Amino acid sequence: MGNKLKIAGVIAVILLIGGLFLYFRYFFTYEQRNIVKRQIETVTGQNLTVTVFSYDGNIVKRWTKVRKITSGKDSRSYTYFYTSDNRYVQIPDSVMYIAEEEE
Repeated sequence: MGNKLKIAGVIAVILLIGGLFLYFRYFFTYEQRNIVKRQIETVTGQNLTVTVFSYDGNIVKRWTKVRKITSGKDSRSYTYFYTSDNRYVQIPDSVMYIAEEEE
């Protein structure tokens, strides 16, 4: 009886994992996936320093403790992020910047 119970438990776990995979893969809308992804990234966010440089190599502006940097995948030509005090910053793609992970 013990082996049958173990086999039934393994099958139940496999079916549960398969069902969850199918649910998240085919029944989650694109917006729902983005919301869950953003919630996970909020918890696992990075600690970055973003530095913007002028064309001659001088530092123009530096932000610390940036959690996430996002660039547009569509026709957007800019990168944006929120600072540690929740201010929105938008950097055009024509500007050179470096994002480094803080230690």
